[in-house]
Amino acid sequence: MHRPSFATAITLAVTIAFHIGVAVTRVHGEDPALVLPAGIEQITEERVTGTIAFLASDELGGRGTGTPEFEIAAAYVAARFRGAGLEGGGGADGTFFHETIATQTRLPAAGKLTASDGAPIAHWGLLAVGDELQSFDGPIQSIALETWRDGPPPNTDPKDNVLALGPIVRGSLTTEAKGSRAMSQLARVANHLQAEGVKLLLLDAEPGSEWVRQSELLRSRPRVTAGSGIPIPVVLMAPATKISDSISAEVPGLLREERAMRNVIGILRGGDADKASEAIVFSAHLDHLGSNPNLEGDKIYNGADDDASGVTAVLTLADAFAAMPQKPARSLIFMTFWGEESGLLGSKEYVERPTWPLDKIVANVNIEMIGRPEGGARGKIWMTGWRESDLGGIMRESASRWGTEIFEHPKFSSMLYRASDNWSFVQRGVVAHSFSAGSLHGDYHQPDDEWDRLEIPHMTRVIRGLMLGSLPLIDGTATPKQKNK
Repeated sequence: MHRPSFATAITLAVTIAFHIGVAVTRVHGEDPALVLPAGIEQITEERVTGTIAFLASDELGGRGTGTPEFEIAAAYVAARFRGAGLEGGGGADGTFFHETIATQTRLPAAGKLTASDGAPIAHWGLLAVGDELQSFDGPIQSIALETWRDGPPPNTDPKDNVLALGPIVRGSLTTEAKGSRAMSQLARVANHLQAEGVKLLLLDAEPGSEWVRQSELLRSRPRVTAGSGIPIPVVLMAPATKISDSISAEVPGLLREERAMRNVIGILRGGDADKASEAIVFSAHLDHLGSNPNLEGDKIYNGADDDASGVTAVLTLADAFAAMPQKPARSLIFMTFWGEESGLLGSKEYVERPTWPLDKIVANVNIEMIGRPEGGARGKIWMTGWRESDLGGIMRESASRWGTEIFEHPKFSSMLYRASDNWSFVQRGVVAHSFSAGSLHGDYHQPDDEWDRLEIPHMTRVIRGLMLGSLPLIDGTATPKQKNK
């Protein structure tokens, strides 16, 4: 059989592209004569680098929800959507912003502790407070907090099997956990104490402990959450601090401020009259952890992989799909969320007040952490909740034709299905999954999550793979279904 020369193959591919509206693009490690959809030429390493280098720059300060730097990032996303030719999808007036007025809270600087003789008592600061100023007076009871992890410990006196507590107690609690996990451990203990009548906890903590670190974060960085889960005020004490048997305490309430929080939404209307009312949502969360002025050295949580990499994918996919000479049959919605790190808040707000009917959203392709591949998985993509719908199979079959693998991760596919913004859509009956191409590496939620630690060729290939995997969705030839529903 006669095989055409390389030049002849390229000429043939270009001729086909002219007639059917696709482009020829070289993809790393693949046949250079492979015909790919028009628009994919927008997905280049140079564009990916330029986008993520800005989103994860120090100048954007870690994109903490509610910060001025987050607003700059949101304006940038809106400008990119506008530049791609998308419509604003935030509301009826055509804005790109889907706004929610939310209350941010922050811990006050410190409370006031006074000994029985009127002398002030030094402390590290506050870890939990109530809604309003609270005052306490009385003796201090030292207890072993470790024994309260699972509830009140039994009294050694068999006469009454309950350990009687006063309103003010002091003790220490060790933890190997970090962040919200550590706070959840303390919240369980504090709930048990409150049930036994405790109203104030003096918690012994070393200067470099997780408790002091969390106190500094909650004091320096406003947050939007339903609360810490710790029902009583907590004051952090140096273990060596000696206190008489009675104190007076004043603990101020939470500091509050109302701010407008923004999801950013752009829409590419479908070109098929029968399919345009149906939509595919491509999404990622724009927020990260902001910065902490109390850190030594690097104070910024840049969040390059988590999740500037996902936002970069959304923006680049918007450019690519919008560059197609023929519009996709279905409409495409590109969306970035606020408040994912605070509990999926932006996506929850969207599904509460959707700007596109939820029953017309065919699928949500949510993108999380695609910048640093696991060993042996360079250029490959895994999907959460693989067995919950057939979306993974649809996208795997399509992407595999161009040599990109989409697969079920043996550990994370199941474990992380509920961990990102796709879950807000799942709870409303939408087929929704997160797509990742990395691991929970050592820089996760650390200041070292910088863009220059990402593998740009890997990211670029993954974004192309997501486009290729989505082709049956956007052209209306495949409609994913939930399993066991």
